[in-house]
Amino acid sequence: MKNLLSLCGAACAALLLAAPIGATEQERITNLADVPEDFEFYPLPPGEGVDEVYYGCIACHSLRTVTNGGYSRAVWDELLDWMVEDQGMMEPEPEIREIMLEYLSIHIGEDWQG
Repeated sequence: MKNLLSLCGAACAALLLAAPIGATEQERITNLADVPEDFEFYPLPPGEGVDEVYYGCIACHSLRTVTNGGYSRAVWDELLDWMVEDQGMMEPEPEIREIMLEYLSIHIGEDWQG
């Protein structure tokens, strides 16, 4: 019996170690077709920072302009610079910009299929 408990304990520990760190109940959406059309911020995928991106972007252009992307954090950062410097976008506060960049690079990053 003791060996069985040891084996079970080792198996449970292995399963815990194999689980992705920071995993959530809902998997991150990487395809526009999987974003629920009734989502409040559609076509943006759900995620922390979606409201900052929604309100920061919708003021000037369609959100499809954003979901047509799929860029690295560095490219999103350059695009924000370009929009502020050349397109008249209001400069977001540094903490808001960081939230936007984090959201864009995670949720509409290089693996995004818009």
